[in-house]
Amino acid sequence: MADAFRHLNGSTRRRFLHRCGLGLAALGLGARTLPGQTGGPPLVTVRFSAFSVRPPSDVALALRPGAAPQKIVFHPNARSVRLEYRGPVPLRFVDPAGGAVVAEVSVPPEIKDPLLLFMPADPKAKSALRYQVAVLDDSAARHGPGGLVIVNLSGLALAGTVNTEEVTLRPGLNPPLAIGTTGKVVLRTTFKERSYQSYAGTVALKRGERALLLLFPPFNPGGLEVQPRLLVDQPARLP
Repeated sequence: MADAFRHLNGSTRRRFLHRCGLGLAALGLGARTLPGQTGGPPLVTVRFSAFSVRPPSDVALALRPGAAPQKIVFHPNARSVRLEYRGPVPLRFVDPAGGAVVAEVSVPPEIKDPLLLFMPADPKAKSALRYQVAVLDDSAARHGPGGLVIVNLSGLALAGTVNTEEVTLRPGLNPPLAIGTTGKVVLRTTFKERSYQSYAGTVALKRGERALLLLFPPFNPGGLEVQPRLLVDQPARLP
C-alpha cells in the first residue's frame, strides 16, 4: 500500500498532528526519577503500543537500560502489543539490523498509556531519522469501552453523522463518541461548492471493546475518498 502521508507536506502534517492533543513527539518530555535512581540521565517508565499505516520491519527498542533491542511487531489493522519501557529520554528506536537510530519520541508526562503513530519522515525536513512519531493519549480514562474516537489526518474538512449524531471533525484528535455496540459513520467533504462522500462504514463492537478510526489522506492526490484504518481493542484497565 502506498504511504498515505506522502501527499501531505511537512507543515501540513505538523499542523494536523499538533492540534487537539495529537502532537509530534519531538520536544519537552517531563521525566520523573525512578525509585533508587541516584545519578545519571533521568529515567522514565512508559507503557505504550504502536501503529503504522504501512507496518515497518526496521523498528526496535531496548525496553530497559543494557537490554538488547526488542523488535516492535506492527500489525496492519491493530495496535501492537503493549510494551513497558524503562530508561532515559527520549525513547530511541533503532534498526535491529545495524543499530542506526530510526526514530525518537518524547511522551508528555500527563499521557500514561500512549499510542505511538509511526509515519515516514518528511523528506523535506532533511532529517537523518526514517520516521516521525505522533503521540496519542490512548488511556481508558479518555477512551473507554463503547467509545469511538476519530483521528482526522486526511487533510480534508469532514462532517457528517455517527448514528444520529451530527459531527464536524477537526484536524487531528476528536472527542470520544459513545456508540455502544454499533456506530454507523458517514462523512462528507465539500469541493467546489459540492458535497462528496468521503467515508461510510459501520463500527461493530463487542462488550468491553472500543474503536479508534484513523482517517488518512486519499490514496490518489486530489482525491476525496479518505483511507480509513479501524482499530478495535479492549482498553487497558484503569489503575
